Amino acid sequence: MRFIGRLLHFAVSLGLLFSVALPLAYLTAVAGLAAGIAVVLGVAGVVLVGRAPWVRVRTPDDVHGGALAGRVAPAFVRRDRAWPQYFAVQVLLDARASVERVRLITRQVWVRPRRWARAHRVRLWWPFYVPVLAVQAGATLGVVAGVLGAGLVTVGVSAVAWLVGVPVVLLLRGVDAGWQRALGARASCRHCHQLAAVPTYRCRGPHPPGHRLTGADLHRDLRPGRLGVLWRRCGCGELLPTTVLRAAFSRRLEACCPSCGELLLPGAGVVTDVRLPVFGAASAGKTQLIMSALAGLERAAKQAGVEVSLADEHSRQRHEVYARLMREGASPAKTEASGPPVAVTLRLARGPRVALVHLFDAAGENLVDREQNARLAYLDHARSLIYVLDPFSIRRVRDGFESGAPEVFAAANPATYDPEDAYNATVQRLQEYGVRTDRRRLAFVVSKADLLEKMSAGPGGPGGVPAWLRENGLRNLVLSAERDFREVRFFLVSGRDAGPDGGFGPANWILGREWSDLG
Repeated sequence: MRFIGRLLHFAVSLGLLFSVALPLAYLTAVAGLAAGIAVVLGVAGVVLVGRAPWVRVRTPDDVHGGALAGRVAPAFVRRDRAWPQYFAVQVLLDARASVERVRLITRQVWVRPRRWARAHRVRLWWPFYVPVLAVQAGATLGVVAGVLGAGLVTVGVSAVAWLVGVPVVLLLRGVDAGWQRALGARASCRHCHQLAAVPTYRCRGPHPPGHRLTGADLHRDLRPGRLGVLWRRCGCGELLPTTVLRAAFSRRLEACCPSCGELLLPGAGVVTDVRLPVFGAASAGKTQLIMSALAGLERAAKQAGVEVSLADEHSRQRHEVYARLMREGASPAKTEASGPPVAVTLRLARGPRVALVHLFDAAGENLVDREQNARLAYLDHARSLIYVLDPFSIRRVRDGFESGAPEVFAAANPATYDPEDAYNATVQRLQEYGVRTDRRRLAFVVSKADLLEKMSAGPGGPGGVPAWLRENGLRNLVLSAERDFREVRFFLVSGRDAGPDGGFGPANWILGREWSDLG
């Protein structure tokens, strides 16, 4: 009897299998296949719109803490606190999270029906489980197909993004570098005198006070890259332009010195930066030369239709003092040896062409002292230098006229250092610090021309200043200057003259080489 019952159950089961279960299984398999693909698309959609709490998101804090792979140049310390480009890292995190979520869903598709079947003892009516198996198999196949399809799309889109993005990044960086090279543009700090191709930019967005203290609001490398190609999203949510060219004029950013953090002048890094360091012995007439150069540049700029202005408050105050001394015909006070180098910055604009002209003055004692001038880093970055020689410090001139014209010598206040020592102290220091002086130019200035004229002892004849220097025992100094520098031009200057025969002459010569002369 039991055998007959089993046989009857088997016959009924086969009938149900072929008449009901298998036809239904085809439909459920198709439905499962569609459902599997839909699950993959649904999970991917939820992940892409940012509604997936199970996805690990690479945040600006992670990036700032070093979670983004790749090396960072030592000059930039670490990566900035900003959102990374999606295809730089987040696409991998999303893909892994999506695959893991789909795997868990697929596992539940197989586990839950089996648990339900065991709990309700449907083993005797196994034909009705065949459509369920078909759903599970179809769903699994749909998930596999969906994952492979989504993976191919993701890989394809990511590859296109990298293939397009990398050349664009290189192009934009090249435009920045080419612009700076063509115009001689650099970010020049007025405080620590360092020079940088890429300024640090402070975001003006809604940062908490702690970010300003820790520097988390600074973007040290705003060039296009993995944190943004055309734009960058700061950690505060502010959208910032990339490239130095665009960042320099953005109201959302403040340019700062990468070394000391002080604010830079507007246009730093994209306008021509002309540095005019003046060196020589104490009392050689360096400050007087700068005074006459400023007065001459200002006058010539106005005559040439060039917009001229003082770049900062310090320069305005110093200019007022210099202008008053020039009007009164008075001599400037001695430059303090203990203080930092005095820098006055002019902003010149001829149409779209803009230049920041920095004139540096340091105490002669610091310049001729090898230990002291090691601190004068502004000398290292100048493409041109001005050396001031006091003619009354030349032994032959001093010995020949000191007793014959004591009032002129008293007014000259001659420098006490030997001219060659004053020259060598700075030039050798530059060379020891790796500065290629053979790629620099030098304006060799003989000062106090008005006093030499009173004594009829100034340069004259066909050889001009170089010949006069050789005649007075400085042949080696002339040879050294012409050997050490790529281009040398000699000037005879009166610091009380605001015209071409004053400090304007050498300053305008250098300006013509690095920007545009003023006539």
